[in-house]
Amino acid sequence: MIDYRISLYQASRHRIQVHVTLPTPDNETILRIAAWRPGRYEEGNFSRLISSLQAHHGTKRLSAQKISKNEWLVNTSHVDEIHVSYLYYGAELTAGNTYLDEKILLINPVNLLIYSDYIVNEEINLSIQIPSNWSLAGLEHKPDGRALFTGLDEAFDTPILASPAIESYSYNISDYRFYIHSVGSHGIPSERLVNDFKQFTEKQIQAFGEFPTATFSFLLIGVNETYLHGVEHLNSTVIVLGPVEDWATKRYESLLAVSSHELYHVWNVKTIRPLEMLPYRFNNPTYSRLGYVYEGITTFFGDYYLLTSGLITSERYLQLLEAQIQTHADNVGRFNYSLADSSIDTWVDGYVKGTPGRKVSIYNEGSLMAFILDAKIREATNHKGTLQHLMNRLFYEFGLKQKGYTESDLLQLLKAISGIDFGGTFDQYIHAANGYESLLQEACSFYGMELQQEVPAELQNALLGIKILTKSEKTFITDIAPGSPAEVGGLSEGDVIVSINDHVITNNISEVLASCAHEVLKLVIRRRGENIEKTLPLVQRTFYPAMKLIMKETDQHQIKKNRQHFGM
Repeated sequence: MIDYRISLYQASRHRIQVHVTLPTPDNETILRIAAWRPGRYEEGNFSRLISSLQAHHGTKRLSAQKISKNEWLVNTSHVDEIHVSYLYYGAELTAGNTYLDEKILLINPVNLLIYSDYIVNEEINLSIQIPSNWSLAGLEHKPDGRALFTGLDEAFDTPILASPAIESYSYNISDYRFYIHSVGSHGIPSERLVNDFKQFTEKQIQAFGEFPTATFSFLLIGVNETYLHGVEHLNSTVIVLGPVEDWATKRYESLLAVSSHELYHVWNVKTIRPLEMLPYRFNNPTYSRLGYVYEGITTFFGDYYLLTSGLITSERYLQLLEAQIQTHADNVGRFNYSLADSSIDTWVDGYVKGTPGRKVSIYNEGSLMAFILDAKIREATNHKGTLQHLMNRLFYEFGLKQKGYTESDLLQLLKAISGIDFGGTFDQYIHAANGYESLLQEACSFYGMELQQEVPAELQNALLGIKILTKSEKTFITDIAPGSPAEVGGLSEGDVIVSINDHVITNNISEVLASCAHEVLKLVIRRRGENIEKTLPLVQRTFYPAMKLIMKETDQHQIKKNRQHFGM
């Protein structure tokens, strides 16, 4: 057994100490920290958080030489084992990080534990030294709550939360046990929280027929700033959400939505995985063009099961769908980079915007594609088949058999379920850079909805062709529409708008534009510390159309049936 000892070295400065003894059967041993973590398809750069790394054999210190971003080489000739110790700097609290302060410890073993290839399949034990008044959460699926694992893969997939102030609730669905552990004074009555979580959990289990694991834990962490992040695991999810004081009011829907999303991941990506992700390989990036499945379809169903469980209304669901369509329409990247290519490039850009207009979001675009595919399947089968039937087939024919699927498998299953060959659709809209507007119109029409384009209320969007972010009374340009006055006039993303026609701009750009909408616009923008004057041309069109979903009144029996079957 490999025993990792984890202790709170200096909580006020976010420092964790790790000790481990590793076998060394070869003359040289490579120590590694994972290059990435599941649920975040970008390079992790976790080695930057490690300091004071030492390797010893008995009392003799051995040289540990850094040989790559996430590897150290130790000379272990004539040595049967080494003792490794290091400090880890856990100062950033996200759902996927390891974090420590005086009130909370979040361990994500995948980015905390240095390992060698010799122990990948060895039994792993985590000994966690915490204050006597602290408790642990996240190990409910383990016998006696012990952090004992069959190998690194299981250990890496088990986050652990420790704190002196964990509130815990639980509920059962059939033979499955679910726990809700929370840190932070959220003010949500326990009955409401448990009941609502139980509603979407039950709907998802009914859809699949079974749950992949007997026990599952929601680890909820409240923070003071506005923030939302969740990470999926087979037996748990970690969710960081803020501000915690708004959980019971303005942020409650966000809490339900991210929790529903992460629960669906237990099937889709933790059990059902693309071929290239089974098994996980932690020493290098694991590229896949199927992000529209493991993130996009999950996003679609995360919201869908809030609708069918009655936790959001039909009107609210349409607002969420409308917002996704708006994001699609606003992103010129849909004409520049395909959805499949964008899946690869989460590893390149990470989860930030990157070069303006270069790519699309596998979450947003994948969710819209899921909505489109679901409507096409329902129409072709008169609702005898749905996109959930595809996920069920993937679960039983691939996930439970620990087989990875390919896109060819998807197309074969889709045809078997619907009778439709989706190869052309995939070629045109997933593997090529095209907008989905025509497909969205068709899918919306199936439910008697009309997708309309209107002039946006925000004058800077309509007239200048820009989107903005106002912060500390400064107005930053975040996006620029092709062919817009802003682009022709030489504005750039990141510019700060200082004035328009001599009117100083703070958070008043709409009012200023309303007063001089038909004038030639002279702007002063601040770029790299310098004020620059720009004159924008007048054009006879508007930009960034507002996308509106209108649910039309209808007497058509088929449309009413379509809405009813969907859950509207």
